[in-house]
Amino acid sequence: MKLFLISICLLLSACTSLPPAFDNAPAAAANVTYNQVHEDLAGYHNTTVRWGGVIVDVENIGGASLMEITYYPLDHYGRPQLDEASAGQFVIKSAELLDPNIYAAEREIIVLGVIDGDIERTSNNEARIFLPLINSTAIHLWRMNYRNNYYRHCPSCYFRQLFW
Repeated sequence: MKLFLISICLLLSACTSLPPAFDNAPAAAANVTYNQVHEDLAGYHNTTVRWGGVIVDVENIGGASLMEITYYPLDHYGRPQLDEASAGQFVIKSAELLDPNIYAAEREIIVLGVIDGDIERTSNNEARIFLPLINSTAIHLWRMNYRNNYYRHCPSCYFRQLFW
């Protein structure tokens, strides 16, 4: 019985979860998509959203940071679904200074925040584009190796490791 309880505790502690700020978010925040906002930005001003994607660039300006993100829809865990098509890009504004070495390009991220209009950016071909701007209330950076987890390719290996 003790071994069973220990194994259950280990299994539950191995599960990844989002910080409490994401749990307390309004349910409607997860239902607002990038395409809806892109079509009617003014109609969604001051709306809380929960979006995610892959970091493109981080820029520290004064006491704040701007982070450009390639948008991907989120799965039920809140992880970006990189096998889905990206709808576009958006910018996260954080009141905290974010370290560009930690929040590096190609890292996966999820944000909870409020839509605060748009921001002008320059694309690779020097064209001016306007991207939705999100004032962040919570940011979660996913671990770099969760997609390449050893146990994903060998689910029984986790249990064998516990008992051998």
